[in-house]
Amino acid sequence: MSGKTGDKSPIYGLKRTPEQLKNYSDGAKKRWEIHGEKIRKSRKSESYRKLHSDSQKLSYVKNPDLKRIRSEGVNRFWAESPLAPILRQEASDRAVQLLAENKIGPQAPFKRETLINPWTGEEEHMHSSWESIFFQSCVEREYEVTKNHGIVIPYNHPDGTVRNYIPDFFGKEDKVLYEVKGRHDAVDEAKWDAAKIFCEKRKWWFVVMLSPTDDTA
Repeated sequence: MSGKTGDKSPIYGLKRTPEQLKNYSDGAKKRWEIHGEKIRKSRKSESYRKLHSDSQKLSYVKNPDLKRIRSEGVNRFWAESPLAPILRQEASDRAVQLLAENKIGPQAPFKRETLINPWTGEEEHMHSSWESIFFQSCVEREYEVTKNHGIVIPYNHPDGTVRNYIPDFFGKEDKVLYEVKGRHDAVDEAKWDAAKIFCEKRKWWFVVMLSPTDDTA
């Protein structure tokens, strides 16, 4: 190693061979297998997060172009890397699981609550006040709905990627998927288009329940 970095490094501008890339990847995997758990644990600490945040801010002050360069690198990775689709799917699967566990959600943690479904006796996680109101109104009318339906619908995100959409509620009696929404945007429209096709194939119905505060309808 020369100790020089950037354009002063003797390997600056050189493209790694496939063999070098494989050796680099294998080495990284091996290091992660040995030290991965320790690294994960340390990264969860408040002290690590603060040091990381402070160092990031300092590096941007020293090099104003660094933020742009890093952003371009990240965008290039997601656009070109063969690993990108795999990582996207893994992230989507994690999000589906976290949503089911009430650990993430549109309004989490401010307006979420856990209610008991009287038809199943199970806990169901509401992710907004509007979901709670809709659910309680269904209970009062003795109309059976559930959030624990396990339905996941792939949809085409406006950025060109394929992601997963989980409808808010499923009405078991008449086979209706419900989405309870305060406001909506282009991403929501893409989700709903996919849900309509999903339901049409099964002769179900898809209904969007917009709250009275919605000003985009």
